Amino acid sequence: MNFDQKTPIYQQLAESIRQDILAGALREGNAIPSIRQISSAYSLNPQTVLNATQLLIQEGLLEKRRGLGLFVQQNAPKQLNRIACDRFKNETVQALVDEAQLLSISQDDLIDLIQKTYGEDV
Repeated sequence: MNFDQKTPIYQQLAESIRQDILAGALREGNAIPSIRQISSAYSLNPQTVLNATQLLIQEGLLEKRRGLGLFVQQNAPKQLNRIACDRFKNETVQALVDEAQLLSISQDDLIDLIQKTYGEDV
């Protein structure tokens, strides 16, 4: 994992775990690696890992089971998917439309381009 200098490491680690949940690498109901394992794997201070996992617990994505460790909450993938879809619609699509308008690409041409990119002629 390559950490950037702009964002705190614990936030970057939390985002990496979110992506693993969204991608299915960490499945709902399953345990995640321990704080010690994550700390060792990425050469991070255990407090940094604890901060990341605490953030995810607060977001309702992870749950702590006493004596057992941390587990992915049951609806975490659906919750993350909904958030990612909202972000895509509100940020990515809007940026695409803004850029198309700046370049004088018509709505019909943009739709045609998207359909061709998908490989569908609907």
